[in-house]
Amino acid sequence: MVFSLTQSSSRQREIIEIVFSNGWDFMKSLLTGGKTGKPQIPPPEVLCNILVELGPFYVKLGQLLSTRPDLLPPKYIDALTALQATVPTVPWFEIELTIRNELTRPIEEIFQEIDPNPIAAGSIAQVHRAVLRDGKAVALKVQRPGIDTIVAQDIVLIKGIAELAALTDFGQDYDVVALAKDFTKAVQAELDFRTEAGYTDQLRRNLAKSRWFDQQNLVIPEINWDLTSKKLLVMEWLDGKPLLQADVPSKKQTQAITTILFRAFFQQIFVDGFSMRIPIPAIFSI
Repeated sequence: MVFSLTQSSSRQREIIEIVFSNGWDFMKSLLTGGKTGKPQIPPPEVLCNILVELGPFYVKLGQLLSTRPDLLPPKYIDALTALQATVPTVPWFEIELTIRNELTRPIEEIFQEIDPNPIAAGSIAQVHRAVLRDGKAVALKVQRPGIDTIVAQDIVLIKGIAELAALTDFGQDYDVVALAKDFTKAVQAELDFRTEAGYTDQLRRNLAKSRWFDQQNLVIPEINWDLTSKKLLVMEWLDGKPLLQADVPSKKQTQAITTILFRAFFQQIFVDGFSMRIPIPAIFSI
């Protein structure tokens, strides 16, 4: 696969323009078939800007890279870890249309209310709080409109870039083609929310049988299967804070949370043999 300014799709040209405008010389040479030499990664802030401008698919790539300290220095890991917060939200009218298209009944018959302001926005979806007709609060995870088309398009480009990168010194040290395949497979799995719903249910059932911790201290949300579809995930609303933002007043409580996490992961992987590529929400209470 050859990238050039004269022989490329509109998406390829868009990628090249973004890379050019942010001044990443190494990637410019890679995309245009020039001499690359040793990989030169842009400053962390520039790298994050490029990924955000390229769109949700590449934001997801940045999030994956944030889990690979073997590939990037700590300052890059820190910058990429915070990348989730920089994802722009989708206007409510687009989200509402997706919800209506995924439901089998009018939205007014199912919900008392839906907060049009998202509580979180990610590369694949964004989350809104809603209240069902019976008064139960739920979280609606709604897929970004058109993200499936974008992902299909960008997967081809990512694979092409990986094949080119494999020819560089960096590519000799790391199997970038395998990394690209692993990444694209994980993203494709995330596009069907029924898969995530199934994982969530399975994890909740598995951990409910554990005798290693108090079940009230680790809660996995219940899935509303009647309303869940490929692009809409409806689950029990759980109040809480991100683990890294929570106020843990004592060392003893920190140790207790760490113990629960370790025991839950140990059971999940080594006892139940249950591993998953998709992150599952959970609430800790100590």
